[in-house]
Amino acid sequence: MSRKISTSFSIQDPHNNMLYRKYSDYLAVLNNESLKVKAQAQAWRKNFLRLKNLILIGGPDDGVITPWQSSQFGFYDEKEKVVPMREQKVYIKDIFGLRTLDKRGAIHTYTVSGVEHTTWHKNLTVFDNCIEKWLT
Repeated sequence: MSRKISTSFSIQDPHNNMLYRKYSDYLAVLNNESLKVKAQAQAWRKNFLRLKNLILIGGPDDGVITPWQSSQFGFYDEKEKVVPMREQKVYIKDIFGLRTLDKRGAIHTYTVSGVEHTTWHKNLTVFDNCIEKWLT
């Protein structure tokens, strides 16, 4: 079902990598894994590197994002073991600038338990501890 309704085909199924590479209009292009034209990937990298800070918030009780660590650029390997962001190919090869942002101290990761997917945006603890200080 998620292949039919996922925003920009942003789902990456570790068991159907070829479908992801063939049909993804966003994530596979950004990760330089697309079988399609990759012209926009360089522009996306340039724009991504313009970020002053990248705030990554997620938690084990999200209930929708799977694995929840993908909210912090972690993802499954072929055996469904979660591989953290700094061990991902897109980070190691700095495909879209993730490692560059990290090296300059611009990535800030927050793991918050007890927050479900539909309540992140209205959770005052998340806002106070993870978001508010970055809004200035």
